[in-house]
Amino acid sequence: MIKLRKTNSASWNGNGLGSDTADWVVVGNENIALKKLGSSWFAIDTSPYAPGELSKKIAKADSKKVLVKILSEKLNKEAS
Repeated sequence: MIKLRKTNSASWNGNGLGSDTADWVVVGNENIALKKLGSSWFAIDTSPYAPGELSKKIAKADSKKVLVKILSEKLNKEAS
């Protein structure tokens, strides 16, 4: 299983604006960030790419727990 490190804490944006979830990165692969966008969680590679590309989506899931499981499987496949 992979380990995560929190980069930004959850925050309250004020009345009517709701809140933001915490941001996470994978320990040992700090270029891989986990973020909640809308109702889904995404694993995003934040390494610099060709001009015009900001980031690359690695995986998507409905919950952070499922996303960590999917990402862990993908990283284990790459390592072997």
